[in-house]
Amino acid sequence: MQSDPKSRTAVRFRLGLRVASGAGALLLYALFIPLAVSAQGERDLGRYPLEPPDISSPEATLNTFLSEATAAVGAYHAGDPVEMEARAYRMFQTMDLPRPENDAAFLRATESALYLIELLARVDIPAPRAIPGPDLEPEQMTRSWRIPHTELVIQRIDSESGDPIGYRFSSETIERLPEFYQRAAGLPPKKRFAAYEGIAERFRLRPGFQAPAFLQVAVQSLPPVWFETFAGEPWWKWVAVISTILGGFLVVLLLFRLSAPLDDRGKNTAGLRTLVRPLVLIAAVGVVAFLHEVTVSWIRPTGAEREIVIGLLSVLTHAVLIWLVFVLMARFADALIRGREMGAHALDAQLVRLVSKLVAVLVAIYILVHLTESLGIPVAPVIAGLGVGGLAVALAVRPTLENVIGGFVLFGDAPVRVGEFCKFGDQLGTVEAIGLRSVQVRGLDRTVITVPNADFAQLQLINFSRRDMNLYLKTLELVHETTPDQLRLVLARLHELLIAHPRISPDPARVRFVGYGASSLDVEIFAFVETRDWNEFLAIQEDLNLRIKELVEQCGTSFALSLIHI
Repeated sequence: MQSDPKSRTAVRFRLGLRVASGAGALLLYALFIPLAVSAQGERDLGRYPLEPPDISSPEATLNTFLSEATAAVGAYHAGDPVEMEARAYRMFQTMDLPRPENDAAFLRATESALYLIELLARVDIPAPRAIPGPDLEPEQMTRSWRIPHTELVIQRIDSESGDPIGYRFSSETIERLPEFYQRAAGLPPKKRFAAYEGIAERFRLRPGFQAPAFLQVAVQSLPPVWFETFAGEPWWKWVAVISTILGGFLVVLLLFRLSAPLDDRGKNTAGLRTLVRPLVLIAAVGVVAFLHEVTVSWIRPTGAEREIVIGLLSVLTHAVLIWLVFVLMARFADALIRGREMGAHALDAQLVRLVSKLVAVLVAIYILVHLTESLGIPVAPVIAGLGVGGLAVALAVRPTLENVIGGFVLFGDAPVRVGEFCKFGDQLGTVEAIGLRSVQVRGLDRTVITVPNADFAQLQLINFSRRDMNLYLKTLELVHETTPDQLRLVLARLHELLIAHPRISPDPARVRFVGYGASSLDVEIFAFVETRDWNEFLAIQEDLNLRIKELVEQCGTSFALSLIHI
Protein backbone atom coordinates (compact mmCIF):
# COMPACT_ATOMS: atom_id res chain seq x y z
CA MET A 1 0.00 0.00 0.00
CA GLN A 2 1.47 3.28 -1.04
CA SER A 3 1.17 6.28 1.11
CA ASP A 4 0.13 9.66 -0.06
CA PRO A 5 3.14 11.79 -1.15
CA LYS A 6 1.78 14.73 0.73
CA SER A 7 1.55 12.70 3.91
CA ARG A 8 5.10 11.41 3.41
CA THR A 9 6.31 14.96 2.94
CA ALA A 10 4.54 16.05 6.10
CA VAL A 11 6.08 13.21 8.07
CA ARG A 12 9.56 14.07 6.79
CA PHE A 13 8.98 17.71 7.65
CA ARG A 14 7.89 16.94 11.19
CA LEU A 15 10.83 14.52 11.64
CA GLY A 16 13.29 17.04 10.28
CA LEU A 17 11.88 19.72 12.49
CA ARG A 18 12.22 17.44 15.51
CA VAL A 19 15.81 16.58 14.60
CA ALA A 20 16.64 20.19 13.91
CA SER A 21 15.09 21.21 17.19
CA GLY A 22 17.10 18.60 19.06
CA ALA A 23 20.32 19.53 17.28
CA GLY A 24 19.64 23.18 17.85
CA ALA A 25 19.03 22.56 21.52
CA LEU A 26 22.30 20.64 21.78
CA LEU A 27 24.13 23.35 19.90
CA LEU A 28 22.66 26.04 22.13
CA TYR A 29 23.64 23.95 25.16
CA ALA A 30 27.15 23.46 23.85
CA LEU A 31 27.62 27.11 23.01
CA PHE A 32 25.87 28.87 25.83
CA ILE A 33 25.58 26.52 28.79
CA PRO A 34 29.28 26.83 29.77
CA LEU A 35 29.04 30.58 29.55
CA ALA A 36 25.80 30.56 31.51
CA VAL A 37 27.38 28.38 34.17
CA SER A 38 30.35 30.71 34.25
CA ALA A 39 28.16 33.73 34.63
CA GLN A 40 26.10 32.01 37.31
CA GLY A 41 29.33 31.02 39.03
CA GLU A 42 30.52 34.60 38.96
CA ARG A 43 27.29 35.80 40.49
CA ASP A 44 27.42 33.09 43.14
CA LEU A 45 31.07 33.82 43.91
CA GLY A 46 30.34 37.50 44.35
CA ARG A 47 27.33 36.86 46.55
CA TYR A 48 28.52 33.71 48.32
CA PRO A 49 32.35 33.84 48.37
CA LEU A 50 32.59 30.93 50.84
CA GLU A 51 30.35 28.54 48.91
CA PRO A 52 32.41 25.56 47.66
CA PRO A 53 32.37 24.61 43.97
CA ASP A 54 29.86 21.96 42.89
CA ILE A 55 31.60 18.58 42.54
CA SER A 56 28.61 16.47 43.56
CA SER A 57 28.63 14.42 40.33
CA PRO A 58 30.84 13.85 37.28
CA GLU A 59 28.59 16.20 35.30
CA ALA A 60 28.84 18.91 38.00
CA THR A 61 32.62 18.49 38.22
CA LEU A 62 33.04 18.79 34.46
CA ASN A 63 30.80 21.86 34.25
CA THR A 64 32.45 23.47 37.29
CA PHE A 65 35.91 22.97 35.84
CA LEU A 66 34.95 24.49 32.50
CA SER A 67 33.14 27.46 34.04
CA GLU A 68 35.87 28.25 36.56
CA ALA A 69 38.62 27.76 33.97
CA THR A 70 37.02 30.11 31.47
CA ALA A 71 36.32 32.63 34.25
CA ALA A 72 39.96 32.48 35.41
CA VAL A 73 41.26 33.01 31.87
CA GLY A 74 38.83 35.89 31.39
CA ALA A 75 39.92 37.49 34.66
CA TYR A 76 43.56 37.17 33.59
CA HIS A 77 42.93 38.93 30.29
CA ALA A 78 40.84 41.56 32.12
CA GLY A 79 43.82 42.31 34.38
CA ASP A 80 42.12 41.17 37.59
CA PRO A 81 44.67 38.94 39.42
CA VAL A 82 42.53 38.65 42.57
CA GLU A 83 39.56 37.27 40.64
CA MET A 84 41.85 35.06 38.58
CA GLU A 85 43.43 33.52 41.68
CA ALA A 86 40.04 32.94 43.35
CA ARG A 87 38.71 31.23 40.22
CA ALA A 88 41.88 29.19 39.86
CA TYR A 89 41.65 27.80 43.40
CA ARG A 90 38.01 26.81 42.77
CA MET A 91 39.13 25.16 39.55
CA PHE A 92 41.86 23.25 41.41
CA GLN A 93 39.21 21.74 43.70
CA THR A 94 37.85 19.79 40.73
CA MET A 95 41.27 18.15 40.34
CA ASP A 96 42.69 15.53 42.70
CA LEU A 97 45.85 17.38 43.69
CA PRO A 98 47.04 19.01 46.93
CA ARG A 99 46.06 22.62 47.49
CA PRO A 100 48.95 24.78 46.22
CA GLU A 101 50.77 26.20 49.22
CA ASN A 102 53.33 28.30 47.34
CA ASP A 103 53.89 30.03 44.04
CA ALA A 104 55.64 27.08 42.41
CA ALA A 105 52.82 24.67 43.29
CA PHE A 106 50.24 27.21 42.03
CA LEU A 107 52.00 27.42 38.67
CA ARG A 108 52.27 23.62 38.36
CA ALA A 109 48.56 23.27 39.09
CA THR A 110 47.75 26.05 36.60
CA GLU A 111 49.80 24.35 33.90
CA SER A 112 47.96 21.05 34.53
CA ALA A 113 44.60 22.87 34.34
CA LEU A 114 45.57 24.47 31.02
CA TYR A 115 46.56 21.08 29.58
CA LEU A 116 43.16 19.78 30.68
CA ILE A 117 41.40 22.71 28.98
CA GLU A 118 43.31 21.92 25.78
CA LEU A 119 42.24 18.27 25.96
CA LEU A 120 38.57 19.02 26.69
CA ALA A 121 38.62 21.46 23.78
CA ARG A 122 39.64 18.64 21.42
CA VAL A 123 37.90 15.46 22.62
CA ASP A 124 34.21 14.67 22.16
CA ILE A 125 32.27 15.31 25.35
CA PRO A 126 28.99 13.38 25.46
CA ALA A 127 25.61 15.00 25.88
CA PRO A 128 24.65 15.95 29.43
CA ARG A 129 22.14 13.12 29.73
CA ALA A 130 24.97 10.65 29.06
CA ILE A 131 27.03 11.97 31.98
CA PRO A 132 26.13 10.83 35.51
CA GLY A 133 24.45 13.81 37.09
CA PRO A 134 23.02 14.93 40.42
CA ASP A 135 19.60 13.45 39.57
CA LEU A 136 20.85 9.95 40.37
CA GLU A 137 20.35 8.37 43.76
CA PRO A 138 23.47 8.00 45.95
CA GLU A 139 23.50 4.20 45.53
CA GLN A 140 23.40 4.68 41.78
CA MET A 141 26.42 6.98 41.67
CA THR A 142 29.41 5.25 40.11
CA ARG A 143 32.86 5.14 41.68
CA SER A 144 34.36 6.77 38.59
CA TRP A 145 33.38 7.96 35.14
CA ARG A 146 35.61 8.08 32.07
CA ILE A 147 35.06 10.42 29.17
CA PRO A 148 34.33 8.06 26.27
CA HIS A 149 37.24 7.19 23.98
CA THR A 150 39.75 8.84 26.38
CA GLU A 151 41.70 8.05 29.53
CA LEU A 152 40.36 11.14 31.30
CA VAL A 153 38.77 9.82 34.49
CA ILE A 154 36.58 11.66 37.02
CA GLN A 155 36.77 9.70 40.26
CA ARG A 156 34.77 9.84 43.46
CA ILE A 157 36.72 10.99 46.50
CA ASP A 158 35.68 9.65 49.90
CA SER A 159 36.58 10.82 53.37
CA GLU A 160 38.45 8.64 55.86
CA SER A 161 35.11 7.52 57.29
CA GLY A 162 33.89 6.47 53.83
CA ASP A 163 31.52 9.36 53.21
CA PRO A 164 31.65 10.71 49.63
CA ILE A 165 33.25 14.14 49.32
CA GLY A 166 32.68 14.63 45.62
CA TYR A 167 34.08 13.90 42.19
CA ARG A 168 37.41 15.11 40.86
CA PHE A 169 39.65 14.43 37.91
CA SER A 170 41.76 11.54 39.20
CA SER A 171 45.36 12.03 40.32
CA GLU A 172 46.56 9.63 37.61
CA THR A 173 44.74 11.71 35.00
CA ILE A 174 46.35 14.90 36.31
CA GLU A 175 49.79 13.31 36.33
CA ARG A 176 49.47 12.11 32.72
CA LEU A 177 48.01 15.32 31.28
CA PRO A 178 51.24 16.35 29.47
CA GLU A 179 51.37 12.89 27.86
CA PHE A 180 47.70 13.10 26.85
CA TYR A 181 48.24 16.56 25.44
CA GLN A 182 51.10 15.41 23.23
CA ARG A 183 48.97 12.58 21.90
CA ALA A 184 45.92 14.77 21.21
CA ALA A 185 47.68 17.94 20.05
CA GLY A 186 46.96 17.10 16.39
CA LEU A 187 43.19 17.15 16.92
CA PRO A 188 41.45 20.43 16.01
CA PRO A 189 39.72 22.20 18.89
CA LYS A 190 35.96 22.63 18.90
CA LYS A 191 34.72 25.98 17.63
CA ARG A 192 33.49 27.13 20.99
CA PHE A 193 36.97 26.49 22.43
CA ALA A 194 38.92 27.94 19.48
CA ALA A 195 40.08 30.89 21.58
CA TYR A 196 41.78 28.48 24.03
CA GLU A 197 43.87 26.68 21.41
CA GLY A 198 47.55 26.71 22.41
CA ILE A 199 46.82 28.30 25.79
CA ALA A 200 49.10 25.86 27.63
CA GLU A 201 51.95 26.53 25.22
CA ARG A 202 51.43 30.29 25.46
CA PHE A 203 51.43 30.00 29.24
CA ARG A 204 54.75 28.18 29.16
CA LEU A 205 56.43 30.47 26.63
CA ARG A 206 55.11 33.86 27.72
CA PRO A 207 56.02 36.01 30.77
CA GLY A 208 54.32 35.60 34.12
CA PHE A 209 51.11 37.12 35.40
CA GLN A 210 52.89 39.89 37.32
CA ALA A 211 55.14 40.93 34.42
CA PRO A 212 54.89 44.67 33.69
CA ALA A 213 53.42 45.88 30.41
CA PHE A 214 56.78 46.83 28.89
CA LEU A 215 58.06 43.27 29.32
CA GLN A 216 54.89 41.81 27.83
CA VAL A 217 55.22 44.11 24.80
CA ALA A 218 58.93 43.41 24.44
CA VAL A 219 58.40 39.63 24.49
CA GLN A 220 55.54 39.81 22.00
CA SER A 221 57.73 41.77 19.59
CA LEU A 222 60.48 39.13 19.60
CA PRO A 223 61.01 37.09 16.42
CA PRO A 224 59.84 33.45 16.48
CA VAL A 225 63.38 32.12 16.89
CA TRP A 226 63.40 33.41 20.48
CA PHE A 227 60.46 31.12 21.30
CA GLU A 228 62.24 27.96 20.21
CA THR A 229 62.85 25.84 23.29
CA PHE A 230 66.02 24.49 24.84
CA ALA A 231 65.64 22.04 27.76
CA GLY A 232 61.94 22.87 27.84
CA GLU A 233 62.33 26.67 28.04
CA PRO A 234 62.27 29.29 25.26
CA TRP A 235 65.55 30.97 24.46
CA TRP A 236 64.32 34.39 25.59
CA LYS A 237 63.74 33.07 29.12
CA TRP A 238 67.23 31.57 29.30
CA VAL A 239 68.81 34.84 28.16
CA ALA A 240 66.60 36.93 30.45
CA VAL A 241 67.26 34.82 33.56
CA ILE A 242 71.04 34.66 33.03
CA SER A 243 71.25 38.39 32.21
CA THR A 244 69.17 39.32 35.26
CA ILE A 245 71.24 37.24 37.67
CA LEU A 246 74.55 38.52 36.23
CA GLY A 247 73.26 42.10 36.41
CA GLY A 248 72.29 41.66 40.05
CA PHE A 249 75.69 40.18 40.85
CA LEU A 250 77.46 43.13 39.21
CA VAL A 251 75.31 45.60 41.16
CA VAL A 252 76.17 43.93 44.48
CA LEU A 253 79.87 43.77 43.54
CA LEU A 254 79.82 47.47 42.67
CA LEU A 255 78.21 48.31 46.02
CA PHE A 256 80.94 46.43 47.89
CA ARG A 257 83.68 48.10 45.86
CA LEU A 258 82.30 51.58 46.47
CA SER A 259 81.80 50.96 50.19
CA ALA A 260 85.21 49.35 50.83
CA PRO A 261 87.12 52.63 51.49
CA LEU A 262 84.48 53.75 53.99
CA ASP A 263 84.26 50.44 55.80
CA ASP A 264 88.01 49.64 55.93
CA ARG A 265 87.12 45.99 56.59
CA GLY A 266 85.69 46.92 59.99
CA LYS A 267 89.07 47.97 61.44
CA ASN A 268 89.14 51.18 63.43
CA THR A 269 85.66 51.91 62.14
CA ALA A 270 83.47 54.07 64.36
CA GLY A 271 80.46 56.33 64.12
CA LEU A 272 78.33 56.17 61.00
CA ARG A 273 80.99 54.14 59.21
CA THR A 274 79.97 51.12 61.24
CA LEU A 275 76.68 51.13 59.31
CA VAL A 276 78.30 50.99 55.87
CA ARG A 277 78.81 47.23 55.61
CA PRO A 278 75.41 46.32 57.17
CA LEU A 279 73.65 48.73 54.81
CA VAL A 280 75.44 47.21 51.83
CA LEU A 281 74.38 43.72 52.92
CA ILE A 282 70.78 44.90 53.39
CA ALA A 283 70.95 46.34 49.88
CA ALA A 284 72.28 42.97 48.67
CA VAL A 285 69.27 41.23 50.25
CA GLY A 286 67.02 43.71 48.44
CA VAL A 287 68.80 43.03 45.15
CA VAL A 288 68.37 39.27 45.55
CA ALA A 289 64.69 39.76 46.43
CA PHE A 290 64.28 41.87 43.28
CA LEU A 291 66.03 39.16 41.25
CA HIS A 292 63.57 36.63 42.68
CA GLU A 293 60.61 38.81 41.68
CA VAL A 294 61.94 39.39 38.16
CA THR A 295 63.01 35.82 37.40
CA VAL A 296 60.23 33.91 39.13
CA SER A 297 57.21 36.20 38.72
CA TRP A 298 58.05 38.19 35.58
CA ILE A 299 60.12 35.84 33.41
CA ARG A 300 58.54 32.75 35.03
CA PRO A 301 60.54 29.69 34.04
CA THR A 302 58.67 26.40 34.42
CA GLY A 303 59.49 22.85 35.42
CA ALA A 304 62.88 21.89 36.85
CA GLU A 305 64.49 25.13 35.64
CA ARG A 306 62.11 27.09 37.84
CA GLU A 307 62.96 24.98 40.88
CA ILE A 308 66.68 25.46 40.24
CA VAL A 309 66.35 29.26 39.95
CA ILE A 310 64.19 29.47 43.08
CA GLY A 311 66.58 27.24 45.02
CA LEU A 312 69.64 29.22 43.91
CA LEU A 313 68.10 32.57 44.81
CA SER A 314 66.87 31.20 48.13
CA VAL A 315 70.36 29.96 48.99
CA LEU A 316 71.84 33.36 48.06
CA THR A 317 69.26 35.22 50.15
CA HIS A 318 69.83 33.10 53.24
CA ALA A 319 73.63 33.24 52.80
CA VAL A 320 73.56 37.06 52.70
CA LEU A 321 71.23 37.10 55.72
CA ILE A 322 73.66 34.92 57.70
CA TRP A 323 76.53 37.21 56.69
CA LEU A 324 74.46 40.22 57.75
CA VAL A 325 73.72 38.65 61.16
CA PHE A 326 77.41 38.03 61.86
CA VAL A 327 78.35 41.57 60.77
CA LEU A 328 75.59 43.16 62.87
CA MET A 329 76.53 41.17 65.97
CA ALA A 330 80.21 42.01 65.51
CA ARG A 331 79.42 45.72 65.14
CA PHE A 332 77.12 45.57 68.16
CA ALA A 333 79.89 43.97 70.21
CA ASP A 334 82.38 46.64 69.09
CA ALA A 335 79.91 49.37 70.05
CA LEU A 336 79.56 47.91 73.55
CA ILE A 337 83.32 47.64 73.92
CA ARG A 338 83.79 51.25 72.85
CA GLY A 339 81.07 52.25 75.27
CA ARG A 340 82.92 50.51 78.08
CA GLU A 341 86.11 52.37 77.22
CA MET A 342 84.10 55.58 77.40
CA GLY A 343 82.96 54.59 80.90
CA ALA A 344 79.37 53.75 79.96
CA HIS A 345 79.55 50.05 80.82
CA ALA A 346 82.16 47.87 82.48
CA LEU A 347 81.89 44.88 80.19
CA ASP A 348 84.64 42.46 79.33
CA ALA A 349 85.52 42.78 75.65
CA GLN A 350 86.18 39.07 75.15
CA LEU A 351 82.90 38.11 76.84
CA VAL A 352 80.95 40.51 74.63
CA ARG A 353 82.56 39.11 71.49
CA LEU A 354 81.99 35.53 72.60
CA VAL A 355 78.32 36.09 73.37
CA SER A 356 77.81 37.97 70.10
CA LYS A 357 79.31 35.08 68.14
CA LEU A 358 77.13 32.54 69.90
CA VAL A 359 74.01 34.60 69.23
CA ALA A 360 75.02 34.93 65.59
CA VAL A 361 75.55 31.16 65.35
CA LEU A 362 72.12 30.44 66.85
CA VAL A 363 70.41 32.88 64.47
CA ALA A 364 72.36 31.38 61.57
CA ILE A 365 71.12 27.90 62.52
CA TYR A 366 67.54 29.20 62.54
CA ILE A 367 68.07 30.74 59.09
CA LEU A 368 69.50 27.45 57.79
CA VAL A 369 66.46 25.56 59.11
CA HIS A 370 64.22 28.04 57.31
CA LEU A 371 66.29 27.50 54.15
CA THR A 372 65.87 23.73 54.30
CA GLU A 373 62.12 24.15 54.73
CA SER A 374 61.90 26.56 51.79
CA LEU A 375 63.83 24.09 49.63
CA GLY A 376 61.42 21.32 50.60
CA ILE A 377 63.99 19.38 52.60
CA PRO A 378 62.20 17.83 55.59
CA VAL A 379 63.82 18.82 58.86
CA ALA A 380 62.05 16.23 61.04
CA PRO A 381 63.92 13.21 59.57
CA VAL A 382 67.21 15.07 60.02
CA ILE A 383 66.38 15.76 63.67
CA ALA A 384 65.33 12.14 64.12
CA GLY A 385 68.61 11.03 62.57
CA LEU A 386 70.49 13.25 64.95
CA GLY A 387 68.53 11.67 67.80
CA VAL A 388 69.55 8.19 66.67
CA GLY A 389 73.18 9.19 66.27
CA GLY A 390 73.10 11.61 69.16
CA LEU A 391 75.32 9.50 71.37
CA ALA A 392 78.05 9.28 68.75
CA VAL A 393 77.81 12.99 68.02
CA ALA A 394 77.89 13.83 71.73
CA LEU A 395 81.01 11.74 72.21
CA ALA A 396 82.64 13.33 69.18
CA VAL A 397 81.98 16.91 70.25
CA ARG A 398 82.47 16.35 73.99
CA PRO A 399 85.90 18.07 74.13
CA THR A 400 84.55 21.05 72.20
CA LEU A 401 81.50 21.35 74.45
CA GLU A 402 83.69 21.08 77.53
CA ASN A 403 85.87 23.92 76.25
CA VAL A 404 82.86 26.09 75.44
CA ILE A 405 81.41 25.50 78.90
CA GLY A 406 84.85 26.09 80.40
CA GLY A 407 84.97 29.43 78.58
CA PHE A 408 81.70 30.49 80.18
CA VAL A 409 82.98 29.34 83.57
CA LEU A 410 86.05 31.53 83.13
CA PHE A 411 83.88 34.47 82.20
CA GLY A 412 81.39 33.78 84.98
CA ASP A 413 83.86 33.26 87.82
CA ALA A 414 86.42 35.59 86.19
CA PRO A 415 89.51 34.22 87.99
CA VAL A 416 91.57 36.01 85.34
CA ARG A 417 90.80 38.60 82.69
CA VAL A 418 92.52 39.69 79.53
CA GLY A 419 95.67 41.67 80.34
CA GLU A 420 96.19 40.19 83.81
CA PHE A 421 99.39 38.50 84.95
CA CYS A 422 98.88 35.10 86.55
CA LYS A 423 100.39 31.79 87.44
CA PHE A 424 98.66 28.71 86.03
CA GLY A 425 100.10 25.35 86.99
CA ASP A 426 103.85 25.84 87.00
CA GLN A 427 103.90 28.64 84.40
CA LEU A 428 103.63 32.42 84.49
CA GLY A 429 102.23 34.77 81.89
CA THR A 430 99.82 37.52 80.85
CA VAL A 431 96.39 36.55 79.55
CA GLU A 432 95.95 37.87 76.00
CA ALA A 433 92.66 36.26 74.90
CA ILE A 434 89.87 34.06 76.23
CA GLY A 435 88.15 32.53 73.25
CA LEU A 436 85.37 30.09 72.56
CA ARG A 437 87.74 27.11 72.79
CA SER A 438 91.00 28.14 74.44
CA VAL A 439 92.93 30.72 76.47
CA GLN A 440 96.04 32.37 75.06
CA VAL A 441 98.73 33.46 77.56
CA ARG A 442 101.89 35.38 76.76
CA GLY A 443 104.69 33.71 78.73
CA LEU A 444 107.68 35.37 80.35
CA ASP A 445 109.78 34.36 77.34
CA ARG A 446 107.23 36.17 75.09
CA THR A 447 105.91 32.94 73.61
CA VAL A 448 102.16 32.40 73.33
CA ILE A 449 100.83 29.48 75.36
CA THR A 450 97.43 28.09 74.27
CA VAL A 451 95.52 26.15 76.91
CA PRO A 452 92.03 24.60 76.33
CA ASN A 453 89.37 26.32 78.42
CA ALA A 454 88.35 23.10 80.19
CA ASP A 455 91.96 22.45 81.31
CA PHE A 456 92.65 26.07 82.21
CA ALA A 457 89.53 26.32 84.38
CA GLN A 458 90.65 23.29 86.42
CA LEU A 459 94.15 24.61 87.15
CA GLN A 460 95.14 26.43 90.32
CA LEU A 461 95.23 30.03 89.14
CA ILE A 462 97.20 32.71 90.98
CA ASN A 463 96.24 36.15 89.75
CA PHE A 464 99.06 38.54 90.54
CA SER A 465 97.30 41.48 88.90
CA ARG A 466 94.44 41.39 91.40
CA ARG A 467 96.70 42.03 94.42
CA ASP A 468 96.00 45.40 95.99
CA MET A 469 99.51 45.29 97.58
CA ASN A 470 102.65 43.17 97.27
CA LEU A 471 104.12 41.33 100.22
CA TYR A 472 107.65 42.13 101.30
CA LEU A 473 108.79 39.14 103.41
CA LYS A 474 112.47 38.68 104.20
CA THR A 475 114.48 36.76 106.76
CA LEU A 476 117.79 38.35 107.70
CA GLU A 477 120.42 35.91 108.97
CA LEU A 478 122.80 37.81 111.21
CA VAL A 479 126.03 36.33 112.54
CA HIS A 480 126.01 34.75 116.03
CA GLU A 481 128.58 37.32 117.13
CA THR A 482 125.85 40.00 117.07
CA THR A 483 125.38 41.31 120.61
CA PRO A 484 121.95 41.78 122.20
CA ASP A 485 122.34 45.56 122.06
CA GLN A 486 123.28 45.40 118.39
CA LEU A 487 120.32 43.14 117.71
CA ARG A 488 117.92 45.49 119.48
CA LEU A 489 119.33 48.42 117.51
CA VAL A 490 118.89 46.55 114.23
CA LEU A 491 115.25 45.71 115.09
CA ALA A 492 114.45 49.30 116.06
CA ARG A 493 116.17 50.83 113.03
CA LEU A 494 114.46 48.38 110.65
CA HIS A 495 111.03 49.19 112.14
CA GLU A 496 111.73 52.91 111.75
CA LEU A 497 112.72 52.30 108.14
CA LEU A 498 109.43 50.57 107.37
CA ILE A 499 107.29 53.16 109.14
CA ALA A 500 109.05 56.04 107.44
CA HIS A 501 108.89 54.59 103.96
CA PRO A 502 106.10 56.28 101.93
CA ARG A 503 105.12 53.10 100.02
CA ILE A 504 105.04 50.69 102.99
CA SER A 505 101.73 50.06 104.70
CA PRO A 506 102.11 50.71 108.45
CA ASP A 507 99.59 48.01 109.38
CA PRO A 508 101.10 45.53 109.56
CA ALA A 509 104.75 46.48 109.28
CA ARG A 510 106.68 44.34 111.76
CA VAL A 511 110.26 43.29 112.40
CA ARG A 512 110.86 40.36 114.82
CA PHE A 513 113.73 38.25 116.04
CA VAL A 514 112.17 34.87 115.23
CA GLY A 515 114.83 32.41 116.31
CA TYR A 516 118.23 30.79 115.95
CA GLY A 517 119.45 29.25 112.79
CA ALA A 518 122.25 26.75 112.41
CA SER A 519 124.74 29.55 111.92
CA SER A 520 122.69 32.72 112.27
CA LEU A 521 120.31 34.87 114.28
CA ASP A 522 117.10 35.10 112.20
CA VAL A 523 115.24 38.40 111.90
CA GLU A 524 111.97 38.39 109.93
CA ILE A 525 110.69 41.49 108.09
CA PHE A 526 106.97 41.40 107.20
CA ALA A 527 105.39 44.35 105.37
CA PHE A 528 103.12 45.24 102.43
CA VAL A 529 104.27 47.49 99.62
CA GLU A 530 101.40 49.69 98.45
CA THR A 531 101.56 48.99 94.75
CA ARG A 532 99.84 46.55 92.41
CA ASP A 533 102.42 46.86 89.67
CA TRP A 534 105.02 44.11 89.81
CA ASN A 535 107.77 46.14 88.20
CA GLU A 536 107.24 48.99 90.63
CA PHE A 537 107.29 46.50 93.49
CA LEU A 538 110.65 45.17 92.32
CA ALA A 539 112.05 48.69 92.30
CA ILE A 540 110.80 49.38 95.85
CA GLN A 541 112.11 46.01 97.01
CA GLU A 542 115.50 46.83 95.59
CA ASP A 543 115.55 50.16 97.45
CA LEU A 544 114.61 48.45 100.74
CA ASN A 545 117.27 45.76 100.30
CA LEU A 546 120.00 48.37 99.83
CA ARG A 547 118.86 50.39 102.82
CA ILE A 548 118.71 47.27 104.99
CA LYS A 549 122.28 46.35 104.05
CA GLU A 550 123.51 49.83 104.97
CA LEU A 551 121.51 49.76 108.21
CA VAL A 552 122.94 46.41 109.33
CA GLU A 553 126.49 47.57 108.65
CA GLN A 554 125.88 50.83 110.56
CA CYS A 555 124.73 48.83 113.58
CA GLY A 556 128.13 47.07 113.73
CA THR A 557 127.05 43.59 112.67
CA SER A 558 126.87 41.57 109.44
CA PHE A 559 125.03 38.80 107.66
CA ALA A 560 125.90 35.19 108.19
CA LEU A 561 127.70 34.00 105.10
CA SER A 562 126.43 37.25 103.52
CA LEU A 563 123.17 35.51 102.47
CA ILE A 564 119.58 36.73 102.53
CA HIS A 565 116.93 34.07 102.04
CA ILE A 566 113.49 34.95 100.76
